[in-house]
Amino acid sequence: MKYFIPLLFVLVGCTGKPSSIADAYEISNVIDLDAGLKSVQTVKLSEIADSVTFLPLETTRNSLFGATKDYISFTPSYIFDFDKYFEWTGKFGGKVGSRGNGPLEEPQGVLNSLFADNHFYSKGSKFIEYDLTGKPTQKVRNLYSVSDLHAGKAPGAFVNASGFFVSGDYFAIYDYPSTMYFFDKNFETVSSRVVTEVETVQILPGRVAKSNYVSYYKNHVLFYNFMNDTIFYVKDTGLEPQWMVSYNDSSRYPTEIVIKSDYGKLTSEAMRARREGKYEDSEWAQLTEKKHKVTAVYETELYLFFTMIESIRLAESRGLQPAVPYIVLYEKSTGKTVRVKGSGFVDDLLGMDFFYPALGVYDENLITAIWPYELLEYLNESKAKGREVHPQLLTLSKQVKKDDNPVLIFVHLKKGS
Repeated sequence: MKYFIPLLFVLVGCTGKPSSIADAYEISNVIDLDAGLKSVQTVKLSEIADSVTFLPLETTRNSLFGATKDYISFTPSYIFDFDKYFEWTGKFGGKVGSRGNGPLEEPQGVLNSLFADNHFYSKGSKFIEYDLTGKPTQKVRNLYSVSDLHAGKAPGAFVNASGFFVSGDYFAIYDYPSTMYFFDKNFETVSSRVVTEVETVQILPGRVAKSNYVSYYKNHVLFYNFMNDTIFYVKDTGLEPQWMVSYNDSSRYPTEIVIKSDYGKLTSEAMRARREGKYEDSEWAQLTEKKHKVTAVYETELYLFFTMIESIRLAESRGLQPAVPYIVLYEKSTGKTVRVKGSGFVDDLLGMDFFYPALGVYDENLITAIWPYELLEYLNESKAKGREVHPQLLTLSKQVKKDDNPVLIFVHLKKGS
């Protein structure tokens, strides 16, 4: 079932004709994702990008990463990894807040950080404001009780928040799956926008799955998720539609399974069926198995990048290959949409097997990251097998140590004429 947003503005289509290479296409504000998924093409990085640069993130005792680099995020001011922030030179800036049970601490630690108006802010069980050193300023708003949540009681506000960002002079939170909330700098709620009607808000176990429902493009914030057929710009306390997404394929991940009140019952039954060796017979599996959903949309000057994934739950324990993300590319100048063959672009710039953009797209760059030990292992393997290694990788290997923090890889996209 498709869910349109009835209360939000009138769509304005693009005007003008495309370039001569696509005279047969009439550009509109509708992205035909169905057609794109059926049009599979090999795409080399050199077709859309012209260069690659590296940014090693400074390694200090306080800046060390944990086991994952998957939650690095990019903002105009800083690069964040949960509570750690780095300058755009790669230099470690410091940490925001602290973990604890005090009135100005977060019980689960700071997981969502941002910077605005010369202050840091975090959103967890509270809104907390910090000074330029990452220390609390005493401005705080309690959102919900973690002890109540663990006890199975009804959640407080924004328990499923999967986006925390600046929108003009306001803060915004997407409280998955139903509502976008807007707040002033005193943490007071000023408005909200329903984006998906739900029967009840589910208490999700742990952190929401890795999906970027919001992304940045120039001075815009994009909002989209797999349940909505509209890509919005978030403006101050509102949502402005930019593109409609046509996705009616039978392989689409079902919206109904997320918004129904029996979501928890379905997942519980599926886990019980799995223990009995009958997972494939569960209603959950029959509804979701091998269905596809969009996990993020990123805009650049020339393209929209859709990252998508197939639902294959508990794949390894069932003897199946885990699903890998893939890319659908929408060319703004022609209106053409294609699925990039395989698990991503053919890397003919560095010659390595990366998924771009694993960490998203920001400021006309596809971004991924590599651990230094992975780089050094790749170089040793290449040497042993007599493979040629790109000179940039050799230079980078001399600048990092095996146990250093990740190195960010920026693939710089080509500009329009």
